[in-house]
Amino acid sequence: MTRSSVLRTVARFAVLLALAAALIAPGTAFAYPVGGSVLPPDARPKGYSLTEMARRLALFTTSGNDPSRYPNTPFQILYFDPGTLTYDSSGGGLAYRGTNAFTVESGTPYFVPLHNADDSPPVLGVFPRSQAGAKRYFFDPSQLGGRGYEIIVDGVSTPIGPRYVAGPVKTPPLLDGGGTHMITLGAFLRPLPPGTHTITIRGGLYGDLLPPTYDITYLTSDFTYQVTVRPPRHRHHR
Repeated sequence: MTRSSVLRTVARFAVLLALAAALIAPGTAFAYPVGGSVLPPDARPKGYSLTEMARRLALFTTSGNDPSRYPNTPFQILYFDPGTLTYDSSGGGLAYRGTNAFTVESGTPYFVPLHNADDSPPVLGVFPRSQAGAKRYFFDPSQLGGRGYEIIVDGVSTPIGPRYVAGPVKTPPLLDGGGTHMITLGAFLRPLPPGTHTITIRGGLYGDLLPPTYDITYLTSDFTYQVTVRPPRHRHHR
């Protein structure tokens, strides 16, 4: 979500949807309690890092979650269905909500993007060129001012802070304006046990850079995903 203003026309609504897509917005199943689902930021499940996932998700994110741009990874990426996206601009900012449902095989791990920023114009402030700068850019109140990010798995909340910021990564020309660098706040989840699970992500931007460019004081997201995990398949021996 990197470009928007308060909605006043149908044309501007399209801009808001692009902003939502660009900023928001991917052991064994029985070895971990649900409360331990979120992996630490330095984890490398199946050899993947948060940085690699930021790179692989860049075109999918900036396409507005176009299924043809969904990246090939060993994870189920959790993302909102654009057809469910709604917003509330009554409080001087933009509050987005959306949902999606996924059915996966037992043992499937997950990647959850929470928010993104890129260098497609208009750029908010000075886009960072280092990971340390990206963390400040995302969470410093004088810049994007991120706060309140959390992943809630079946009622158990895990705060997501600056250590989960990946990037900036170099990308092909982005689909929201041609930028070539992306920052992603995201986390890996361990596989969940068979059954139906509810995963919610929340958080937002409240920084000083939003009002001058977009005429809004905050930009928040609240997305809920239903994940159905199929039981493991048992082989029958003759």
